Amino acid sequence: QSRRYLSYTLGLLMPLSAIAEAILQPIVEVVLQLFCYGTAWLLVPIFSLGRVYVEPTPIREFVKPGFGRLQRSDKGHYVMEAELASLIGMLFWFAVAIAAYAYFTQT
Repeated sequence: QSRRYLSYTLGLLMPLSAIAEAILQPIVEVVLQLFCYGTAWLLVPIFSLGRVYVEPTPIREFVKPGFGRLQRSDKGHYVMEAELASLIGMLFWFAVAIAAYAYFTQT
């Protein structure tokens, strides 16, 4: 009887899991991408001493094919594309997580 209950429960949960993944995954991706973009938007000009800025981006045009790049502006500084800025922000938080893990797990 427990096998029958388990298969019944899995039969109900599997479609719900797929629906939740289809709804939540894009939301989590957009939130994570915006968080990493915001991190880079704040930190890139500071670490580059004002030589590099992150381009402003509307949310509808956030994901474009290809890889981000730096472009030289008319004012003499570089402008980083949003995709590259998101990657830089993600790498920053990855480095922070590794440093925190190393610090808190040392004996």
